[in-house]
Order: sequence, then structure tokens, then C-alpha cells
Amino acid sequence: MAEEKDLLFLVALVAFGVILASGLAAFLQWMVVIPITLVAILFTGLLLKQNNDKVVHFSENLEKWAFIAALLFFIVAFIVLYKPA
Repeated sequence: MAEEKDLLFLVALVAFGVILASGLAAFLQWMVVIPITLVAILFTGLLLKQNNDKVVHFSENLEKWAFIAALLFFIVAFIVLYKPA
């Protein structure tokens, strides 16, 4: 990813836009939006440092664990939603 500096910069700008948009929405619904803002701040920092090999490795591991967490969340959500009453 170190060769794609222009793409990384644009993606970081999008992540910064998420921070701004969620920060504006946080004034009205802070309990829902504050986790999105915190994750966007983390992702913006990771995106800006993608030319470092350690950060790339950490991002790949974070992606793997996020996928596993999302998969488990969906499994639990379907079990709770469709359990017999």
C-alpha cells in the first residue's frame, strides 16, 4: 500500500469526513454516534500511517478480528431474532 499514496490520502480524507459528520450528529444523538466517531479517529490514524510495515500488519490483524466480531454479532442476532417463543 505504500505505492498508493494518493489513494491513501483520499481514503484518509473520507475517514476525516466521517469524523466531522459524526461529530456534528453527536450533538443530538451522542450515545449512538460517539462509537462511530472514535472508530473513525482510529481508522484515520491507521490510514495515514500505511507506509509503515508494522502498521500494515496491525491493520490486517484488526481487519481479521473485526470480521470475526461482525460474524459473531450476526450469528447471535439471528439466534435472538429467530428463537422459538
